[in-house]
Amino acid sequence: MLISVVITNYNYGRFLGEAIDSVLSQTYPHVECVVVDDGSTDNSRDVIASRAGVVAIFKENGGQARALRTGMEAARGSVVISLDADDWLLPEACARIAQAWRPGIVCLNYRLSINGDPAQVWPGEPFLDDGHAEFLAANGYYPSAPMSGNAFDRDFVTTILSRAEGMDGDGVDAYLLYSAPVFGKIAHVDEVLGVYRTHGGNVSMTSGRRTVRNLGDHAYYQYWAQQNAQRFARERGASLPSRNHLVGAYPSLWLILAKDGGYSRRPLPDQPHVVTIVAAIRGFMFQPAIAPVRRVKNVGFLLAMAVLPSASRRWLARKLIFGDAPEGSPQPRIEGASAADSCEASS
Repeated sequence: MLISVVITNYNYGRFLGEAIDSVLSQTYPHVECVVVDDGSTDNSRDVIASRAGVVAIFKENGGQARALRTGMEAARGSVVISLDADDWLLPEACARIAQAWRPGIVCLNYRLSINGDPAQVWPGEPFLDDGHAEFLAANGYYPSAPMSGNAFDRDFVTTILSRAEGMDGDGVDAYLLYSAPVFGKIAHVDEVLGVYRTHGGNVSMTSGRRTVRNLGDHAYYQYWAQQNAQRFARERGASLPSRNHLVGAYPSLWLILAKDGGYSRRPLPDQPHVVTIVAAIRGFMFQPAIAPVRRVKNVGFLLAMAVLPSASRRWLARKLIFGDAPEGSPQPRIEGASAADSCEASS
């Protein structure tokens, strides 16, 4: 079984070499490394050119989704790993994935350590053996790592990339993960097989900057990832409750803060404020893996947001967003939105 590792990169030359080397040094012999550079202006081209055995593609900047589509056109493997350019794989990762892969699997989850620290792993929750669709419908996510912590069936990825609505930039992992239960089996290797790097420029709501743009983009991606899963479920006759509002504690909270913070980059769900408040409160009350202190703190905050006038809500939202920067001000480039952020982020 050939495993294709597609690395999408934009101005991460300082990390890219380690990502490529981790693929080229896999103990499993049937691995190809495809690197898509999305219009970088740093030293990324030199880093790619210095590595032999890499399928290199250079394109104009267009975002993560387009870069991954381009990489998929070049990839030959039946199983695909989309590796973020600032992460890396452990040497035995592909061997363990190949060993665990079975017919009918569309997504295989594994854990990532944070900065190589074995005491910090993502996700921190137990993997599910089954019931992913039900868990997703109730909580707006299921336990999984960000993009680099998953292997996917090639045909499944191609279908999602070509048919998903609202995938006009980044956040691709949420779209893939949430639709996976509709298309086939989700399996897991309950081991750390890769490393998630934090460096201050991450888009993740756990390790990145909390800005109006970041909050709004995350809410947008989460909403459309959930809506696509419901649409595919209807098409395929699968059981997945249909909801026209955003589900999940933290995504609903991000939506509230983004709207009150003046987000306008993409059209956010047109759902009443009270619907968002109720969804967020329900999430913080019943969603697994949220610390009791955070439950109490966030429910209290949401109750306040429910009764405050709009002007007071906007002022409070600004105070809770890092930097209190206007939405149009310079922001870190969005490299991808993590589905796992639904349960890992803090407000």
